[in-house]
Amino acid sequence: MDGKANTDAGGTTAQDATGAGEVQHDAQAMLQMFLDYLPSGVTLVGPDLTLIACNAKFKELLDFPDELFDGGKPTLERFIRFNALRGDYGPGDPDAITASAVERARKMEAHVFERTRPDGTVLEIRGTPLSGGGFLSVYSEVTERKRAEKALRDSEAELRLLTDNVPAMILYVDSSMHCVFANKRYADFFGFTVTDIIGKPLRAIVGEAAYGILEEHFNRAFKGQPIAYRRLAELKSGERRWLEVKLVPRPAEHGEISGCYSMATDITEQQQAAERISHLAHHDNLTGLPNRLLFNDRLGQAISIAKRDSSRFALLYLDLDKFKPVNDTLGHNAGDELLRGASQRIRQQVRESDTVARVGGDEFSVILRDMLNRESVAAVADKIITALVEPFYLERQRQSVNIGASIGIAIYPDDAQDHETLIKLADAAMYSAKAHQSCFRFFEA
Repeated sequence: MDGKANTDAGGTTAQDATGAGEVQHDAQAMLQMFLDYLPSGVTLVGPDLTLIACNAKFKELLDFPDELFDGGKPTLERFIRFNALRGDYGPGDPDAITASAVERARKMEAHVFERTRPDGTVLEIRGTPLSGGGFLSVYSEVTERKRAEKALRDSEAELRLLTDNVPAMILYVDSSMHCVFANKRYADFFGFTVTDIIGKPLRAIVGEAAYGILEEHFNRAFKGQPIAYRRLAELKSGERRWLEVKLVPRPAEHGEISGCYSMATDITEQQQAAERISHLAHHDNLTGLPNRLLFNDRLGQAISIAKRDSSRFALLYLDLDKFKPVNDTLGHNAGDELLRGASQRIRQQVRESDTVARVGGDEFSVILRDMLNRESVAAVADKIITALVEPFYLERQRQSVNIGASIGIAIYPDDAQDHETLIKLADAAMYSAKAHQSCFRFFEA
């Protein structure tokens, strides 16, 4: 040999051919090394659906035996048929299953799907067409992810089942004041569906008027402080209901609050019952007027206000004249009817801001606020007496009776500046008027 390289008819030397082969071999080796390094299974299939390359992870995930790769590059059809024969695709004719799958593959369309293998392994398969024909497929095991997703769905379903069957209305609001969760009871109560609420700003759900009140409570809760309050909610129907609400902040990482749970219960009936009990405790059952307990409270308020404003007010003590004979002669039912009628007439002669109370059997008291002079007080007392001397027609007895009233008057602060003394002086003035009947007397020292 003369040391020169042999040249073929096309002008390519043997040395060039050898070098090109080595480069191609090195490129394939590097590709294979790269593929085997990947955590997912990978296949590269040519336009004729012949396998060009795959990695070991592909064989592992699909549980393919080495014999399947003997005899050169296998086709995609061989893999599909192998799976069909061992039942990976479920029941059915293996030939029909294989033909259908091959036909889909020949369309070279991008695809993403999941497949659960007989051993329970879940694979996500993504196929991407290549510009020159064929496609690249990536096989990823997503078993744990699917289990986690299922566990999350199950957990959410259990949470939904639980929260939809508790008496409380539950809402979860994130730190941006958007509604993230609502149970069915909350949605039904306010006339929404759950879908209407999720993702919406709290302002849009409760309305501007209510939001102005609720925002302060939620802002405090987002600082980590549990909050409890009551509010009067207006429904879409216009009905108003009392709610007892508890806000429970939900802590996240680093002492930060990620959101807040709102748990509300409808306490309208309890509130109404409490109001009824309070009313009964502070009002006379027969006439509906404030009783002695509420009268004492109102008198204390009147003294405080008059002292603050340097104003005057009058306390009237009133006793019905000729009531006992009516009660004794016609009976207690007639007496009760007479007391109700008398209380209405007294109430009609004073202002809404004044207080009329029943403090005894046939005794009443009146607090006249902001009385500038004795003449103004005398005018009111005279109106009351005039109203009470008019005949009363008793429905049950179908007859009229005549009574009157004696009134004693004490002025704050002229006559006294404390609660007990004012009552004592007004009562003394009333007994003075009682001697003459159907008249009034101011306390005279």
